[in-house]
Amino acid sequence: MGNNVAALLSAFLRTRVKTLRYLLVGGVNTAFGYCVNVGLYYALHTQQQLFAICLLANVVCITEAFFLHRLFVFKSREPWLREYLRCYAVYGSTMLVATVALWLLVDALGVPFWFAQMLVLTISVAVSFIGHDQFTFKKVRGENERQKADHHRRGML
Repeated sequence: MGNNVAALLSAFLRTRVKTLRYLLVGGVNTAFGYCVNVGLYYALHTQQQLFAICLLANVVCITEAFFLHRLFVFKSREPWLREYLRCYAVYGSTMLVATVALWLLVDALGVPFWFAQMLVLTISVAVSFIGHDQFTFKKVRGENERQKADHHRRGML
């Protein structure tokens, strides 16, 4: 029974630490994204349409966010290309839902934009964390079994 309590406590603490790392990396990603968007706009706005600049900025920012999440938050060792494509799926679906939610809140329900944006952003952060944790960086089954076996050998479970 003592081992089960220790395992539950350990899992709880790992989740809290991972969440804190996710929020810290998210702050870095936000600052990086702002700088990239502003920098690319001022560097390219006389030669390119805004849509093209935003598309390029998104590719750069999602790539940066992917590698920081992979290395510092989820510490994944899975094949990177599969996770990279999954990362786009999480961010893309989150962006679509957020856009529709903003439209509904602001245009359909009359919620002030500043409040709607704050609400949608907060929910988007939580949804993208769950998406990355349960989909983008989810370990394949064999890896989970190897980790459990390793913990059993060490007497951790």
